[in-house]
Amino acid sequence: MTVFGMSESMFLVFLATLLAGSLGAFHYVVVHVILGKPTNEVPSDRAGEASGPVSDRTTDGGRTDGRR
Repeated sequence: MTVFGMSESMFLVFLATLLAGSLGAFHYVVVHVILGKPTNEVPSDRAGEASGPVSDRTTDGGRTDGRR
């Protein structure tokens, strides 16, 4: 059986894609347009830090020179 010229499985993929896109658009409108949240917000506790494998390690006993 075909729906809109597609097989049933392809039509289900089409519906899933349509649903996922609609949910993404709804999220964007509510969170970023109505609530005004920026899309690239940096958490306030990380704002001044340089990010990297050495600076992200918190259990190294205070050593930040890269040695183990």
